[in-house]
Amino acid sequence: MEQGEFLNYDIMLGVNQGEGLRFVENVMDLEDGVSGSDFDFAVSDFVDSLYGYPEGKDTLRETIKFMYTDWADKDNPETRRKTLVALFTDHQWVEPSVVTADLHARYGSPTYFYAFYHHCQSLMKPVWSDSAHGDEVPYVFGIPMVGPTDLFPCNFSRNDIMLSAVVMTYWTNFAKSGDPNKPVPQDTKFIHTKANRFEEVAWSKYDPYDQLYLHIGLKPRIRDHYRATKVAFWKHLVPHLYNLHDMFHYSSTTTKVTPLDPTQSNGKRSGTTGRPPASSGHNNGESGREMGPLIMPNPRDYSTELSVTIAVGASLLFLNVLAFAALYYRKDKRSRQDTSQQPSPQCDSKGNNMSHTSTIDESQSSQQRNQCEALHNPLHISPSMEYSLSQRHSPDDIPLMTPNNITMIPNSLMGLSNMSPYSTFPAGYSSKGLPSTHSTTRV
Repeated sequence: MEQGEFLNYDIMLGVNQGEGLRFVENVMDLEDGVSGSDFDFAVSDFVDSLYGYPEGKDTLRETIKFMYTDWADKDNPETRRKTLVALFTDHQWVEPSVVTADLHARYGSPTYFYAFYHHCQSLMKPVWSDSAHGDEVPYVFGIPMVGPTDLFPCNFSRNDIMLSAVVMTYWTNFAKSGDPNKPVPQDTKFIHTKANRFEEVAWSKYDPYDQLYLHIGLKPRIRDHYRATKVAFWKHLVPHLYNLHDMFHYSSTTTKVTPLDPTQSNGKRSGTTGRPPASSGHNNGESGREMGPLIMPNPRDYSTELSVTIAVGASLLFLNVLAFAALYYRKDKRSRQDTSQQPSPQCDSKGNNMSHTSTIDESQSSQQRNQCEALHNPLHISPSMEYSLSQRHSPDDIPLMTPNNITMIPNSLMGLSNMSPYSTFPAGYSSKGLPSTHSTTRV
């Protein structure tokens, strides 16, 4: 059911208040209520018929009796009759319906749950009975609008007509759209002037957490968790109690065996053969496989957790990719900058050639400018003369020269007169005191 076509369809399901009426009709003194002995016999017969002859039958029977005893009015036979009907109703209809609705709604499929609490007055049913199995059928097909029939000999009132119109509207809306609230709203004033109390009620979807359902009766309302305590009792506790005897079944070398023939005269059970005593490890595992789970767990829906996990993982992966791309971009940019700052040898040679060419051009223009200035100013020494003087060396001057060079600044000679254009010293300057007449100075 969890993976089949069952989940692909919308579902509207529900129960009647007294579905189990047929199971208690054979109980003696039903009109006056149910006595204590009849109640015990009905519960014991129900346990034996449903669960066979389990070792824990007494425990299971007493637990069921405890749960379906109205301790505020436990000695009232009419109260026992009512609780006995509720016992069969809960086990045979309510618990399976709620489990089905939970399973269908757990996977997001539209589910609508109702509880029918109304029945017509008929001589064919006892006055004390509630809405029994099938009592909603005449309201679904609009029988109250037609009148009593051989199949439904009821005395229908105006309330029955109003309720029938409400039920037909809900059922036909669900058949059309999958939603009992639309497309046709609840409005039955065209039939009579009695107000439709369902006009202000919106039938909410059923989900496993809130478990909202529609109470269909003369006083409609939205309620939640229909008979939740009794549903949990039959769903969880009874299977646990039914399998309790297997946990202590192998405590001795002899076991009790269910009789194959209930009409045995001696009533003795075979005790000569049996299973070996249970050990702490091996036999416990075997008994667990035989008796199954003690408590039937509800299957969890991991689709939400899986979606969140996938979304978070994808987000982290995307952030990691962005961070990696940013780091790779910065590294590539830095490497390009380092490459641009280191010129190639060809570029260096070209740069040197260009700088050398520019130096030659500048020296030529500077030489021409100095020659022009020398023509106008005889005291100015051209750079070519300075260069030629600086290249002249005398072997005799090397040991006689001081370590410091003598630098001649041409501008300091502007005040001297009668200087030869090609002489370093002015005319009439005595050469006494010089080391040698053949020495020259380095400029």
